[in-house]
Amino acid sequence: MKTKPGKMFFIFSKVLVIHSLCIAVGMFILAAPISPVFARADTKINVMTQNLYLGADIFKVVEAADNPERIPYVVADVFQTVLYTNFWARAEAIADEIASSQPDVIGLQEVSTFYTQTPGDFLDGNQIQASDVVIDFYEVLNNALQTRGLDYKAYQVTNADVELPMVNPTSPTYLSDVRMVDHDYILVKQDRGYLSWVVLARNYALNLGLDLSGNYVEFTRGYLVVGAYVKGKFYRFASTHLEVSSSPDSVFRIVQSAQMTELLTALKFLSFLNPKTTIVMGDLNSSPEDVAGFGYHPEYDMWLPYVPPYKQAVCAGYLDTWLLQDDYDEGYTSGFEETIDDPEDTLESRIDHIFLYPNFQKLDNVLSDVVGDHPDDMVANPLDPENLVLWPSDHAGVVSEIRFLP
Repeated sequence: MKTKPGKMFFIFSKVLVIHSLCIAVGMFILAAPISPVFARADTKINVMTQNLYLGADIFKVVEAADNPERIPYVVADVFQTVLYTNFWARAEAIADEIASSQPDVIGLQEVSTFYTQTPGDFLDGNQIQASDVVIDFYEVLNNALQTRGLDYKAYQVTNADVELPMVNPTSPTYLSDVRMVDHDYILVKQDRGYLSWVVLARNYALNLGLDLSGNYVEFTRGYLVVGAYVKGKFYRFASTHLEVSSSPDSVFRIVQSAQMTELLTALKFLSFLNPKTTIVMGDLNSSPEDVAGFGYHPEYDMWLPYVPPYKQAVCAGYLDTWLLQDDYDEGYTSGFEETIDDPEDTLESRIDHIFLYPNFQKLDNVLSDVVGDHPDDMVANPLDPENLVLWPSDHAGVVSEIRFLP
């Protein structure tokens, strides 16, 4: 997606350094071993990452920014696609993947909650937040997991909270408002002897935003760090969803690069305070093929250098678990078409990753698998009159079984 100069703005969070240090030190104290009756350490941990897919291509709205009159129509179209791609049905397929893989820890991205308000007041300037829940992805997925006897403790960071008007012929004003709230989650299996706690839940200092119909809309992203005692060992887990990459010379590359730098810096600081084996899960929107370059900064009319997130992770000493296997294929995870209903559709890039920083633990072996990428994984769509099938997400998930030497 190309963005014209002057259309894109940056948001920098106002974060006090002293406040952050106090929180970090507090988390260091909290993360210290607490001495329950621990079981003998198991050398294996099973980890999964999955982008749930919010259900439509929201960048269609961005592309309509030059013609504000079109925005309510485009938003309505996007919302109908969200309903068509039916997360109620897709959650059953994702829960089946989890039940089959039995991960100890799961990183989830694009865990969306959609709200509506009728009649809408967005264009009137009142902007009372829409609060009628249409679907809460986490609640739907958790219900599917519990139906399968799976119990996970959930931690979240709230990211973008975006509300826009949409055409609705049944509304007295012919308009409703639709609101999307984005989250990243980490789920930790509830089992005897397992402990977990939040270390950090932050939004990135650098995000993208747009002026849509005279209203500023910020596309905030974030990261979540959780400490966990699993199978007799302490670990640190992070889940994130970085900004999209777009073209090699775009401002998006600058932003996602800055976000990855912030995440790695935070993890390095936490490791300095309290060293632990660290596992990063997420949709990094960056593949091993990405190379460093220069992106155009429209606000300052400058070209700025960037290093892709994947390259940053490798240079920081993180190990790509997909490549730690004895045998592996391309491992593509992205991305199916918007309506995710074509069994012939294929994945074309590997941008969903599980990275490992062993912290002096010695690896025995790693087995990884891509899940949700075979037509047999598709699920029937009850909302479609022809009962077509849907992929579990527009991204495949990744599961890594990591085994350490005793």
